[in-house]
Amino acid sequence: MATGWEPDRISENEIADGEAYHRALYINGDIERPANWHRESADRLVKLAIPHIKDGSLVVDYGSGTGGSAIELLKEVENRGMEINLVLIDPLVSWFSKARDLLKGRQNVHFELSIKKDDSSKLSFRRLENMLGGRKADVIISSSTMHLIPERAIRDLASQFAGSLKENGVFIWDSGDLESEFRPAHSALLHDPYRAVREILRNDENRARRLSEMSSEEVLQHEGRLDRIFPGPYSIDVILDALSAVGFSSETHDEVVGFSNDDAERFALVPRLSEVAAPLLLGEERDEAIRGALKVALAEIAEQGKGSKSEYRSHWVYGVHRLE
Repeated sequence: MATGWEPDRISENEIADGEAYHRALYINGDIERPANWHRESADRLVKLAIPHIKDGSLVVDYGSGTGGSAIELLKEVENRGMEINLVLIDPLVSWFSKARDLLKGRQNVHFELSIKKDDSSKLSFRRLENMLGGRKADVIISSSTMHLIPERAIRDLASQFAGSLKENGVFIWDSGDLESEFRPAHSALLHDPYRAVREILRNDENRARRLSEMSSEEVLQHEGRLDRIFPGPYSIDVILDALSAVGFSSETHDEVVGFSNDDAERFALVPRLSEVAAPLLLGEERDEAIRGALKVALAEIAEQGKGSKSEYRSHWVYGVHRLE
């Protein structure tokens, strides 16, 4: 049985949020039916990681979410007749509890919630070396997480990765939302449609009416929080430079992955992500507003030559980094 963190008094809304994101990765929640974008992006990550994994390896999945990357890695590991010790790490209770639900029956899987509260209930992130209890990993993977780390925190996180790997250990990651000089002109960034939804709905009439009921200070705090759901992209060089500075070599790869309009809608309607339309009421009011804005956003991306009537093309970058 899985060990480590278990959810405590998780709410119905948190359960629904985790289930919705899981279904954005897997059609109808079936782990044997990954959505095309998840299958293709994760497949490349797994193929890059597998050569560095052997029977008994300690592997860390940093930013596990609902367990999508871990599930795809375990499929390949088991196909090769290997067993690994896998540590999943994430800060978001709603999504992480779904990962626990999906993988709780597996041996050699351990969960670590990466946030903690101090005596005054202030939240902070736990350091990786502490979560591993001094153990060193053979491989660290991180899927669709690095672009969510603030630029100012990248250098320290790179240092944590370096300090938590064995000699000749490897850090392997992917992201669909980083700028790079090699992004093809016919592709978009992963979160471009959802940032566009945010802008389209910024002045939505119903939304503006609800905002008018708040004080100016409340509006400022509210809008700042929403802007952080899909933050603007920064350059891949920020990450590569930080990893180089702490002793990693770097090897990069990239791939263009089709993201269907249906998959984009499922993604945008995940409760946590649909907050970009708040304070429109959770439910039909918010969902309809998002569907309308997303339709406009995807049409504009298609007109820019970065998609078609049925999908947009997302550009994914991959990093493979060895401790020198």
